[in-house]
Amino acid sequence: MNYLVKTKIFFSIIIFFVLSAGCSKQSGNVSINEKGISVKIDTISQIDMIEYLTLNATSLYQRKEIVRSTFQGNIAKVHKKIGDKINSGDELFLIQTKEFAGNNKIDINIEGNKFSGSIALKSHTSGILTELNHNIGDFVSEGEQIGIISDPQSLIIQLSVPFQFSNKIIVGSGCIIDIPNGSKLNGRIVNIVPVVNPTSQTQMFLIKPEKSANIPENLNLTVKFPIKKITNAFVVPKSALMTDETQAHFWIMKLVSDTSAIKLNVAKGIENEKYVQVIGENIKKGDRIISEGAYELPENAKIEILK
Repeated sequence: MNYLVKTKIFFSIIIFFVLSAGCSKQSGNVSINEKGISVKIDTISQIDMIEYLTLNATSLYQRKEIVRSTFQGNIAKVHKKIGDKINSGDELFLIQTKEFAGNNKIDINIEGNKFSGSIALKSHTSGILTELNHNIGDFVSEGEQIGIISDPQSLIIQLSVPFQFSNKIIVGSGCIIDIPNGSKLNGRIVNIVPVVNPTSQTQMFLIKPEKSANIPENLNLTVKFPIKKITNAFVVPKSALMTDETQAHFWIMKLVSDTSAIKLNVAKGIENEKYVQVIGENIKKGDRIISEGAYELPENAKIEILK
């Protein structure tokens, strides 16, 4: 009997605390509702908006010299390392024949020219040594690639354009090149390659930057082409535009007082990194709107503006 009494008392205490916590929570919610839902506000602006077509691109050096061995032998000297600046005529490698390795006094007369068993390979162009395929002691065959010299001044941007957009871009079209470090370059289409990639169905367009830039080869870039401009467009911050799950309907929450806002249905226009164009009735420049906190906010709900 004492056990049953103690058990009832124990569960009664638990139920008391649960009910107390629930009442406390409800009391807290009432306090929040009376104060209002915290929001941040902004205003409807009127600016010129430009819609861009954004595509992927890659940097490429067009001029390269592939340094090849002129005869078979062993590499005795390497005068340059990767990243070195190369001038036309610079000595790059010294190659020696197997015979020279055993007898360094070889002196052969070939058509009036003396051949001592070793030959220096020199560059025929200027640039940067970007690839080194062999080192001292390596055996190389005649015609084998030993290194590559790339000319950064021959930089070109290789753009992959889905064929359905190819009619929007022509030779001479201007564009903005976005570099991953945050900088931007203006460029212009200089050539179109009349071949479509069979897998991706993209066509190659070539862009020349309008000024020289220190861009490494094979860097992934994004390129933007202006395709539409709207003057005096009504815009709001992107965070202020609300939509449903299907993104078929859009609206903003417009303030009618310092403590209340109403739902204003709009159509979505073009957008950029910061703003989105809104189209509809009863939209005026300077109207106050909720920029943060409007998600699932009921119409005429009480709000508190955060400073």
